[in-house]
Amino acid sequence: MSALNPTRAELLKMFALDTPIVRGTGVRLFDESGREYLDFLAQYGALPFGHNPARVWEGLNRAQEEALPSLVQPLRAIEAERLAERLADITPGDLAITTFANSGAETVEAAIKLARVRTGKHGILSTKNGFHGKTLGALSATGKPLYQQGFSAPAPGFDYVPFGDLEALEAQIDAAADQIAAFIVEPIQGEGGVVCPPEGYIDGAIAICRARDVLVIVDEIQTGLGRTGKLFACSDGRETPDMLLLAKALGGGMMPIGACICRPSAWDDRFGRLHSSTFANNNLACRAANVALDLLLEDDEALIRDVAENGAYLKEALLDLQMNYPEVIREVRGRGYMLGLDFERFDERRDSALMAFSSLNGGITPLISSYLMNVEGVVTAPLFNETHVLRLQPPLVAGRAEIDRAVAALRAVCEIISTRNYYALVRHLVARPIASGEAPRVGEAIGRPECAADDGKFAFLVHYTEEEDIFRSDPSFRQFTDAELTNWCNWVKQFGPGFARRVPKITSKTGAVAEGWIMSVPMLPHDMRGRGRGVAAGMITHAVDMAAADGVSRLGLGAFTSIVTRGGEMVTGRDVPITSGNTLTTVAAVKGIERVAERSGIELETAHVAVVGASGAIGRLASLMLARRAGRLSLVGNAGNPFSPRLLSNVADEVCASLRAPSRKIRRGALALQYASASRRFGLTGISAGKGLAERFATAFRSTGQASPIEWTTDIDAALSTADIVVVATSSETVLVDPRTLRPGTLVCDVARPPNVAHEDISDCGVMVFDGGLVRPPSTVDLGVFQTLPTDLCWGCLGETILLTLARQEGDFSIGSRLPLEDADLVAELAERHGFEPAAPQWYGTAWSDDELDRFAAHVGDIPANRLASPTVLPLAQLQ
Repeated sequence: MSALNPTRAELLKMFALDTPIVRGTGVRLFDESGREYLDFLAQYGALPFGHNPARVWEGLNRAQEEALPSLVQPLRAIEAERLAERLADITPGDLAITTFANSGAETVEAAIKLARVRTGKHGILSTKNGFHGKTLGALSATGKPLYQQGFSAPAPGFDYVPFGDLEALEAQIDAAADQIAAFIVEPIQGEGGVVCPPEGYIDGAIAICRARDVLVIVDEIQTGLGRTGKLFACSDGRETPDMLLLAKALGGGMMPIGACICRPSAWDDRFGRLHSSTFANNNLACRAANVALDLLLEDDEALIRDVAENGAYLKEALLDLQMNYPEVIREVRGRGYMLGLDFERFDERRDSALMAFSSLNGGITPLISSYLMNVEGVVTAPLFNETHVLRLQPPLVAGRAEIDRAVAALRAVCEIISTRNYYALVRHLVARPIASGEAPRVGEAIGRPECAADDGKFAFLVHYTEEEDIFRSDPSFRQFTDAELTNWCNWVKQFGPGFARRVPKITSKTGAVAEGWIMSVPMLPHDMRGRGRGVAAGMITHAVDMAAADGVSRLGLGAFTSIVTRGGEMVTGRDVPITSGNTLTTVAAVKGIERVAERSGIELETAHVAVVGASGAIGRLASLMLARRAGRLSLVGNAGNPFSPRLLSNVADEVCASLRAPSRKIRRGALALQYASASRRFGLTGISAGKGLAERFATAFRSTGQASPIEWTTDIDAALSTADIVVVATSSETVLVDPRTLRPGTLVCDVARPPNVAHEDISDCGVMVFDGGLVRPPSTVDLGVFQTLPTDLCWGCLGETILLTLARQEGDFSIGSRLPLEDADLVAELAERHGFEPAAPQWYGTAWSDDELDRFAAHVGDIPANRLASPTVLPLAQLQ
């Protein structure tokens, strides 16, 4: 863990922005190896003359030679007095009285205090998406909830209006003018996305506020001192603000200093007596600031005129990029050397999960900044207030050559995105091995979309189920070497969970509507086992909390996210109802088996059904459901698990208990009828359900020379050798069943993901395999880049999430491994009511044709009658 802000250190490391910089001069930086970088960020505008400006150093060195005392408070600081007088001379109108601070945020704090004591009012009005700093008062004025969460901000008395909207400002002030002390505003919203207001906005705001006895504070901490091609962004205004705030560039790139300059009419002696700072007014920082003013003002502000001309040249070049890459760049904004490149949103792209995920979770400009620095050697930075805007704020001394170099680098980025070669965007990130440790919650630090609460909004959690998913969702990643792919899998885990795709509205046949989000946990199944299980569980828990914070009414767990959380047991009670989706998955699989069996002539009521993975949540529920219809049942478990026999016998006990009182709605098979009869014949009707019940029945059957129609075993080959129907529902990542080894006429339903049945050519072996748990929803489901099925189909776990949202079903559902049979019946009823159907049979994305179904039915027809009427089962007619 880094000793210096480990959270920030991890973020920089993740995006390869942690290169140690050891030297800087002018607009150039150099790392330990001597590589040169063009600085097109200038520390967010705080380096007006680049790094180590000679003139500022000369001024500081002279201070040393003069033995100028740096800190003399409470005595007079002559350099501070000189700086205050010069600021009074150069600022607009009658701005004349300066209070110094040590940073921009402290300057904002001083302005807030002065406004409140001067007016006797408490309220501070600012703009939405504005930025004024991160101390508590400045943070409260910052109109972005992302920065305020967890800090008890905003403090009382702060409110916000839309930036650039004079009508909204006037209405807000008219409603509470007797409570509002001041309106604080940026001439250009910097962190908000380099947003320029309409012409005349600042003048109009000042006029509105002045007429209502509300002070106006213009925050020029970023825009001031030449950044926009003017000494101040408000230099040309007709109105003078009551306070003007400066910082960043004021220190000449060498010393921290801020200044709140106010009009005499806004000054208050109570503030002057009570407000102070140990390090404010220090002569050394003020000396640097005085030299900075010398450089800015000399030759009739020649440097600032250059910024205006070169800024226009830069903006024209960026507009040319926008014209050539309209699908990449949405807008070019700003003035002078304060420009923003607004990239299009990529969350609707169907060619890259990376870009969609990054677009929704604040990762686009960090990715671009990382590429620019590591590949093109140009330093920029994202705006965390507006995560699709890249800030371009070079030192004021940057010339045309530096502009051309930066624009060429940006053109390379646009070409990569335009040609969808996202591999080139991330190749530098995966060039070196990446530690596969606990993943930091980077996505939360960057930001996420803000959604309103809605009882018809769901979230569904997905992950890579196999390596092919990585290439399917990002085709350009097929260029990865094996080592790069390994590094990518470790890199992307660092991003943590996040929103990956907005799912458009889905309408049930009752007219109910639901919409939602796909959320992603970027891990493969093998990463979610063993030591990786804790990391995966942490990510899933974090995803649940994100969904709850965004007001969804239901969260569904897909694939291994259910397994990792023990069927959702680990993530319940976190302010959003959870479903594992296992109930509808099972219902759809069983209904699919019933339909294919009927279509192909398999008599389910006398068929031998083998359930592989019978002790798991889906396998257990499938066993309970199929036992009501089947003729014989084999429960199959993992031979490598020493607990399997006990777990399987527990499921057998539950099956036996359920068969003693079968539902009248279900057509009963030989197994159900035989157990109902056996209960009476063997005097087991009054035996309580519990451990050993299945063994009691088995013993009774054996006493009459019959084999038990329910068996439990870990010998998969033996169980499948006589099976008519096989259900595979394990959590294993490996292939367990080779369909070519099964007898002709065997029907296989593979519910496992990843599949447990080998993808082999079975055209000539008389076996049919279909993917179980697929659902046909009442309307299309568009998952964008995550669409692995036709839009008229979805996995049962997603289908259950949507179904429960449409039905406005409350509470957790399908939790744990013991899913109630009653809930399966309820889900089946809800599915029928809202129009959810089992999908037509398909395997590995290919639907079985009628001809293929007919050929399979012919194999079923060739099966000897005594196979479908197992010797262990009494004749069905006799039982009935």
